[in-house]
Amino acid sequence: MKKYDYYRPSAATLGRKKKIRKKFSLSFLKPFFFFLVFAVLCLAAYVGASKAYAAFSASRLGSWKPSAASVSGVEGVLAKELQAAAKQRIDTVFSAQDAADLRAVLAQKYPQLRRVSVRRGLLSGKLKISAQRRSPVAKFVLPDQSVRYIDQDSTIYVDPNPDPLHPVPFVELEGRIPAQLGEEFVDLVQSALRLKDQLDFAFLRFNVDKDTVRMHLPDGCIINFGPARQLRQKARRAAQIEAVAKKHFTHPHELDFTYFDDGKVFLRQMAH
Repeated sequence: MKKYDYYRPSAATLGRKKKIRKKFSLSFLKPFFFFLVFAVLCLAAYVGASKAYAAFSASRLGSWKPSAASVSGVEGVLAKELQAAAKQRIDTVFSAQDAADLRAVLAQKYPQLRRVSVRRGLLSGKLKISAQRRSPVAKFVLPDQSVRYIDQDSTIYVDPNPDPLHPVPFVELEGRIPAQLGEEFVDLVQSALRLKDQLDFAFLRFNVDKDTVRMHLPDGCIINFGPARQLRQKARRAAQIEAVAKKHFTHPHELDFTYFDDGKVFLRQMAH
């Protein structure tokens, strides 16, 4: 007969193993339990601090009073006027709605400004006003002799105190004057300024109703750009033609871009 040897652990050994497993499970759960309690406490502290800060900010902003004022982005007379408007609000309760109302008032009173901003400094106690002055690319006169300016965003606005060191080309507008001109027209003015050696114009005439543009040069020559489309390309082509025409024509002439879409530009000598 074969003999089989079996190993049977003693009862003492089994008892020791059970104790080891129990001790191992407890040693694993203890740090996890402490970590969970710590995380809950941190979350509770964060929520409480957030609510406390929100309540403090609400009470603080609700009765916030500026102790000083600052103006940035503009200089000269405009900066002084904005500073004076801000100083009127010092030591008075100034809410978020007051800031929005003041911004609307300043934007309407000073149309020559863009990106007007009114902010409250909670920690500094300072009322901050910032703005940018519009950069005109052309000006024109209305039938009532009032002057309007056109900026790079094609916005028409009034500027009672224009910068005398910044010359602006003159434009004649015909027809009904809108609040905003097309970007094509602004492109024409900017293109003409970049090509001023070739197109040193006296003034531009823009018919708003017919959407056509005519350029009058100092020597009496006229450039009829036709429809106010592709004006940048037309300005470049006009500069090229004028450079040649001045060498061959002694009398005023007219360039007609009416059929520019068909690849044609007509040059007509004017009566003298």
